[in-house]
Amino acid sequence: MEKTLNRLLVIFREMVANYKERGAIWKNIPLGKEAFELMKSLPPTVKGEFNTPADKAHLLSQMLDHMDEETTPRFAIGVREYMHSLDPKDEDNNRELKKLRDYIDLDFPMPEYCKRYRRHLKFDPIERTEQWEEVIYDIEKECHKRLRGVPRRMGFCFAHWSTKHDVLSKYGIDWNSPKRMNPRVIFD
Repeated sequence: MEKTLNRLLVIFREMVANYKERGAIWKNIPLGKEAFELMKSLPPTVKGEFNTPADKAHLLSQMLDHMDEETTPRFAIGVREYMHSLDPKDEDNNRELKKLRDYIDLDFPMPEYCKRYRRHLKFDPIERTEQWEEVIYDIEKECHKRLRGVPRRMGFCFAHWSTKHDVLSKYGIDWNSPKRMNPRVIFD
């Protein structure tokens, strides 16, 4: 168990560092998945680490705070369902779980989703699919590689979106950037 706890500590530190690094949150996808599997392998309480199941759920919530849940919504739903089993009365978790379930429900219209959850920018519906979730880590990794050395300043989002569009097309995904989905919005 000590080995597992030490590995979790390393993972959580890496996740915090990635979260703080501009544009590196995508790196937390495999780390979050590994951490979740390790957390599930531990008992509901570990003296000195998490003394109640709710404490364990809180650690998982902190992990999700360092991820973009809408990038991997099905994974996040799995984590939040596990959190619910540990602490069913956590209303914040229950709300976020409902939001994610609505997000992946392709029958739930995007405009209604945006209105209900006060999301001001429209997004391409492809982002809600399993196909997207299965490849997004590889897509972001390739974009990062292609954009290495490009300064992260005003206007960078356009280079990132263009590159992302090109990489996604190699996977057979026709994606519309936030600019294309929100033509009246001025970005950077």
